[in-house]
Amino acid sequence: MKLNLEFEGRKTYSVTAKDARDLGYPEEVIATAVSEVRVSDVKSECRRRIYAAASAETQMNMATAAAVISAKETSARTEDEASILSGLDDAIGWVASMRARVSELAEDAALDIGDDANWPPLPDGARDVVDKF
Repeated sequence: MKLNLEFEGRKTYSVTAKDARDLGYPEEVIATAVSEVRVSDVKSECRRRIYAAASAETQMNMATAAAVISAKETSARTEDEASILSGLDDAIGWVASMRARVSELAEDAALDIGDDANWPPLPDGARDVVDKF
């Protein structure tokens, strides 16, 4: 893991923790840099997983459909349209759960961010609506 460090006006880029120690950086500065890398890695993994479930284009299509369907009176919506809105609620809840998981995974370096078990599963309703777009 490569770290970027700053301490007492000195900046060092792309060094290992061992090299940072050898350069005289305090442990708390190194720990902060390690934590920042972990947070960045977890956020990237979260983003990757969200876009793997629904591309940017799919998300835009879903948002457009939500706007069109939501503009209708509830009684004028078809069963399919109601299903789409329900699936969108599931998808929005899943994204919120994914984002909440970022801070938990960032804090515990013992957890493997690449392990599916450490992330909320995509709900069936969300998967169904994604498949429509």
